[in-house]
Amino acid sequence: MSLRITAGTLRGRKIPVPPEEVRPTSERARQAYFNIVADRVSGARFLDLFAGSGVFSFEAVSRGAASAVAVDASRRNCAAIDRLAADWNVQVKAIPSDVLAGMPRLGTAVFDLVYADPPYDWGKHGPLLAAIDASAPLAPDALVAIEHRRKSEVAGETKRLRFVRKAEYGEVWISFFEGVTS
Repeated sequence: MSLRITAGTLRGRKIPVPPEEVRPTSERARQAYFNIVADRVSGARFLDLFAGSGVFSFEAVSRGAASAVAVDASRRNCAAIDRLAADWNVQVKAIPSDVLAGMPRLGTAVFDLVYADPPYDWGKHGPLLAAIDASAPLAPDALVAIEHRRKSEVAGETKRLRFVRKAEYGEVWISFFEGVTS
């Protein structure tokens, strides 16, 4: 199985889905997300949490993001992402790490867009939002999106992030949080 890049300079290229248990976001939901953030992608620094195949990272740079960092717990997935980035000569870097523990390892880069796609039955969406707020280096006007199952809510706000909208695509919901500027 493979996923197709839907737009931009890499349009039509295919990314293999890792053999491990990965639940890729539907192409429809992925396109909808990028339509929502279209005016923010050009030149953005993109953070892809629970990256799996890295399709969101590659889609972001294909659409004009300056760079992308993909974080995934699987070393195999991260190695595949790094190989593909080298083959395609794009600015995508993978970091093998538990997402909640790995955010402090992101270094000094500041991210404009964050997409998190945790396992649907993960149940730690609140701690994830808190960890992004506390540890992820975010631009003041960053936009954070968390994909989740329709039945599970990602509620609340944090010191640096406020809920702005939810997009619904069947069983897939994406909750958006925007950086709070003083």
